[in-house]
Amino acid sequence: MPQTPPFSPFVPTGGLAENLIPNPPADIPAPPEVSDAVASLSPFQTPQDVDQIISTLTLDRPLPLFIPNREKYSDFEFHIINDTPQEYAKAAREGWQVADDPELVKMYEGKVSGVDKSGKITKPVLMARSRRIGDIISRRHRQSLHDMYQTMDPRNRSFNSKYADTEAVINAAITKGQFTGQGWKIKV
Repeated sequence: MPQTPPFSPFVPTGGLAENLIPNPPADIPAPPEVSDAVASLSPFQTPQDVDQIISTLTLDRPLPLFIPNREKYSDFEFHIINDTPQEYAKAAREGWQVADDPELVKMYEGKVSGVDKSGKITKPVLMARSRRIGDIISRRHRQSLHDMYQTMDPRNRSFNSKYADTEAVINAAITKGQFTGQGWKIKV
């Protein structure tokens, strides 16, 4: 028996035009080699010290202002400001000083607290002052609030009206505002 040659798509058969004859690729191309996908994804020329960054993270602070070994500083209160001249001046007027204990300075080293209006980066600065200064300032604030509330009390004001008898209304205590009770007591 005569053998028939294998089918070849490159030979025109049956009078078809050359552009209508199927022309499959000879071989399937080999897949590209597997390489390290994250090797070229670093934006740094020198590698980042991840262990050092992780050691300085303080994500588990129990309070917004966490001072380690707070019991060592029982006579002081702490406050964080941005390193702008306005905030330094305001803090100095209120008796705050920069805390320069190396253990405390290390907590805020290299941190960024935000940007100012011009786009300059601001850094946090830990301030401290004696608790006695804070007590005096708090007492003065409470006294000024107490004085302000006293001026708002209608019993302490004289209302002059040609349309109503204000003395009778105030003395009868039938005004709408309540200026007594727990919400109005200020301890001085």
